[in-house]
Amino acid sequence: MPRKTFLLLFLILATIAVVFFFNKKKTNENFKVRPLTDIHYERTAERLKRGEYMANGILQCFTCHSPRNWDAPGAPPIETKKGSGGTILSEDSTTRIIAPNITPDKETGAGTWTDDMLARAIREGAGHDGRALTWQMPHFTFREVSDEDLASVIVYLRSIPAVRNVVLPTKLSAADRIGMEKALMPITEPVLAPDLSDNIKRGRYLVRIGECVGCHTSHSEYNPGIFGGGNHIERFGRLVFSANITADSSGIPYGPEGFIFVLRTGKGGLLSPIMPWTAYRNMTDDDLKAIYAYLRTIPPAVHHVSSQPPFTHCAICGLEHGLGYKNKLEKPARIKMDPTIYDRYTGTYFNAERQATFTILKEGDKLYGKRWETAQKTELIPQSELYFLAPGWELPISFNKEKDGRITGLTEATDYGMVLKKIN
Repeated sequence: MPRKTFLLLFLILATIAVVFFFNKKKTNENFKVRPLTDIHYERTAERLKRGEYMANGILQCFTCHSPRNWDAPGAPPIETKKGSGGTILSEDSTTRIIAPNITPDKETGAGTWTDDMLARAIREGAGHDGRALTWQMPHFTFREVSDEDLASVIVYLRSIPAVRNVVLPTKLSAADRIGMEKALMPITEPVLAPDLSDNIKRGRYLVRIGECVGCHTSHSEYNPGIFGGGNHIERFGRLVFSANITADSSGIPYGPEGFIFVLRTGKGGLLSPIMPWTAYRNMTDDDLKAIYAYLRTIPPAVHHVSSQPPFTHCAICGLEHGLGYKNKLEKPARIKMDPTIYDRYTGTYFNAERQATFTILKEGDKLYGKRWETAQKTELIPQSELYFLAPGWELPISFNKEKDGRITGLTEATDYGMVLKKIN
């Protein structure tokens, strides 16, 4: 080979190697994956029973990881193919998100995965091979599954029949992959179970790990409130608007027995299979009543929503959905406040865990808030000296006051909210 040709070829290969190296470094520079351990969960009858209940109920494992009978109400998983995967959750020209085979089949499923591979995938979003899983695998909510419940689910998954089913791999763009990698947060501390004898704490736990908030909270610019519904969801080739599940008359004003009936029967089979009632119907009355009790602690949101036509404009969320015409934007009532007090509240508030910054400002005799730098300001409506409604935000807020009168932070209402520290 002539020397000039050799040198040119060398330079081309070297350039490719450098580009590959730096691209790889850029892709993985924020990728945090917990190293695997050799943990092995003891197979006990108690864990097997609990894991079966959790996987077929609140965690809804098989509504994604199984072929389903779409001709039956609720589209239940096909029992003989349970866990074998293949459900396409999202697909376009650059992306294909598909649920893998999680049965114990050694060639096409999870039969060769260790217990910690499963544990890390379920709660931390890192696959058995170390790659970042997509948000459609709700590891960000499964993070709150207790260590014992996690062990039980894994014991149960080991017990289901192995099903041979070759599933195409998920395909993501480089930008999406980097975004997933940056979002991962390893779990390094024990996750303890709540006091399940306390009905509210029990309901909170189930609502959290069931990811109810993700579907039943609107993503619109003007938010009707947490669990206030109106989220436009497209999944399994179907479209639906999520329901308002707060205690308002536009939500679920009926009692626990009516709530259980809806989740047991899917409103007589009429409820969309996007709502995984086919899994929730397997839960006990006690657990469903606990969920209902916890939802009653959420601030009521006024938002009439239906997935049934005619679709009309909604003045609250800005979308067109069933019953949209019934919604009106109304400013909440306020108490009288001395506006000079507002000077104590103005400033910047920060939550390090979520990298969230709120700005509180005073204009004239009114108090306003912004949830990020470029956000529109929202008038904060006083209900007491420290508690304010924030129309269009997911949650009301309370300012945190010290004994000496200093305002040191603010807290979003309910245990779903953030606590932000005043930094200036």
